[in-house]
Amino acid sequence: MLRALTVGILPALFLLRTTREEIYNVLWALVFGFATLNILSLGARRFEQEKGGLSFGEILAILVVLVSVVLLAWELLYVFHILPIRLAPS
Repeated sequence: MLRALTVGILPALFLLRTTREEIYNVLWALVFGFATLNILSLGARRFEQEKGGLSFGEILAILVVLVSVVLLAWELLYVFHILPIRLAPS
């Protein structure tokens, strides 16, 4: 009974008390976590002799990581005030 209460009520309370931004942070962490696990499995597959090529899920994981890194770099350009580029009138 206590276990069912813990599994059902605590996540619901967490979701009620969090803001939308915190939920997005959790979702980003899940995306990066699963993509990282999939890429680590790619590295482990190099030691298998019988399998060759990449599956659709592995290619998708690599693309998610690449797009995420590009978006992070883009966001950092705004954080460090490099973007947007404002030209001063001469």
